[in-house]
Amino acid sequence: MQTEPLPGCATQDKLATYPPNCIPTPTFTNSEQALFTQGKVLFNNNCEPCHNPGAVVIVGPGLKGILDRRSIDWLASWVQNSQKVIASGDLYAVKLYNKYGKTTMQSFGLTTSEIKAVLFYVGNYGSKEVVCIDSLSTSENTRD
Repeated sequence: MQTEPLPGCATQDKLATYPPNCIPTPTFTNSEQALFTQGKVLFNNNCEPCHNPGAVVIVGPGLKGILDRRSIDWLASWVQNSQKVIASGDLYAVKLYNKYGKTTMQSFGLTTSEIKAVLFYVGNYGSKEVVCIDSLSTSENTRD
């Protein structure tokens, strides 16, 4: 069902554990960096109150590995109107709804392109290369 993979997501090491003074920093092309940044801003402005891009549960589930569980098309439908997906009888949607206390996820007016940017951010959050904080200058210390 997924039309095309998001760049960089299939090859990332999403399971690595890092020392507390180190942070993951994927290496991107300029266009991928722009997409990652757009996704981060959209995530922080829309998703962050209820979701973590990693595995931490807040109100809703942590989103680590979400691209391994559902297609981009399914996720876009869910983000745009989760209640419609639940009402359709989608078993996974109903299971999520029940698991998280029948909490209704707010519908977002994001475009499919914006949702793909969020998914690119989430899919690459905490992945691939590691840079230790001690080796960064103060001005670079603002990355996730």
